[in-house]
Amino acid sequence: MVLYSEPQRATALGIFPYFTQPDPELNRDSAGRDPLGVLPVWSEVGRGLVPCLASPVLQANGIRAVLLIHWIGDLPRFQKLLTSAARMRGFLRLMEGIVEYWLSVSDRRICFGSQALAAAGNEFKVTATSGKTVANGLHQYYRGSCQRAGLFDSDWAVEGALGALFEKVWTESATKALAQALEPVLERGKLAVDLLLATNPQIDEAFERVFESTAISAHLCCILGEDRHRALARTFAELRRQDLKLHERAERLASDALSVEIERMHLCEPFLLVLQDTFTILRASPGLPISKVAAGIQHCAESMRQRAAAFVDLEGQVRSPRMRPLQKLAQLLANPGQPAMQVTMEAFMCALVAYHRECMEERGRDPMVVLEGDVVVLPGGAERDADFARERLITGQPWDNDYYLNTAAIICRQLDEGQA
Repeated sequence: MVLYSEPQRATALGIFPYFTQPDPELNRDSAGRDPLGVLPVWSEVGRGLVPCLASPVLQANGIRAVLLIHWIGDLPRFQKLLTSAARMRGFLRLMEGIVEYWLSVSDRRICFGSQALAAAGNEFKVTATSGKTVANGLHQYYRGSCQRAGLFDSDWAVEGALGALFEKVWTESATKALAQALEPVLERGKLAVDLLLATNPQIDEAFERVFESTAISAHLCCILGEDRHRALARTFAELRRQDLKLHERAERLASDALSVEIERMHLCEPFLLVLQDTFTILRASPGLPISKVAAGIQHCAESMRQRAAAFVDLEGQVRSPRMRPLQKLAQLLANPGQPAMQVTMEAFMCALVAYHRECMEERGRDPMVVLEGDVVVLPGGAERDADFARERLITGQPWDNDYYLNTAAIICRQLDEGQA
C-alpha cells in the first residue's frame, strides 16, 4: 500500500518538510518495527551493495522455484487452463505447495512452511485458496528480487535464456501430469501432494533435473548483481565464517569497485543507531521532563555529534524522501554553532519526537512517544530497559542493519554450492 503525505504541513519545531513522493516502505504494518521510518534510507544505501535481493530471500531453492513455477505457467498446456486471475493465483499457490513438499521429502532446503509440512507429514495437502506461507511465500517475497535481477520481465515472464535452460531439463510428460492433477483444483478442492508425486515419478524426476542443474545455478548468479557485487558477496560470505559481529565484518569489507558504496554504509548506520537508541531512551523515560532525559545522555554527546556530522556528509547521495528529515535531525545535533550541548540535545530529542509523530500519523497509527509540555508521555507503553541503548550511544556498536549483505552472502554460498 502506497501512502502519500499532505503537502506543506508544519511540525511543532517547523524543521521538517512534508514530502509528497510515495513512500511504499512507510505503512501500517511497519509502524512497530520501524517507528522512525529509517528502512527506506538504509535500504537505498544497501542497494548500492546488493542491488536485487530482499532480506527474506534466504534460499537459492526459492529463487529457482518461483522462476520455474512461472515458466511452467506460461507453457501452452497451462495457458489453456489459466484463463482468469483467480485460476492463475490458484495455480501459483498449488505449485508453491508442491515444490515446498518436494524439497522437504527430497532433503533439500525448504523456503517456507516448516510447521505446516511437519504437522501434515506425508498427508500434506494444498488448496488454491490457502493463506499459509507454504503456498504464498515465494510469490510474496521472492518475485521482486527476481524481477530486479532481470529474471522476470514486467509481465512476470521468465527471461529467455533461463527459459531455454528450463526447457532442456523439464519434460512434456511432467507438464502433462501436473496439468491433469491441477485442473480440477485450480479454484476449489484439495490436492494431496504425496499422492501426486507417488503416482507421477516423471514430476519428481523433472524437479530433480531442475534443482541439480549447475547451468541454472550459474545463470541465477545474476541475482547478486554485477561481477563487483558478486565478488563483494563472496567476500562477506568468507567474513561470515569468522567469529565476528556485523560491524566487525563491515569494517573488514573492502572493494575497490564499491568503495564509495561501502563508505556510504559506514556513514549511514552509526547515525541510524543514534536515532534508534535515543528513541529507546525516550520510551524508557515516562513522566520525566525532556531536560532530565537529555542530561542523562550528556556524556554521550560527543560521540553522537560525530556520527551525526558523518551522516550530514551523505547529503545529496541518498534520494529517498526519508533522507530529508533525517538530514535535518543530523544537522541539528551536529551543528557546531550551538552555545551549549545540553540545549542541542534537548532540541534534538524534541525534533525526534515530532518526526516520529509524523511518521505514525502517515501510517494512521498513534505515536509511541509524545511530549505534553516538556514531559515525556508514552501512549504505547514504556521500554523496559535502556541500558543497552545508553551504552551503544557511546560505542556505536553493534549494528542493527546489515544492508542486505548477509542475504547476499547466504545466496552466494548456496549458488556456488549448486555449481560444485
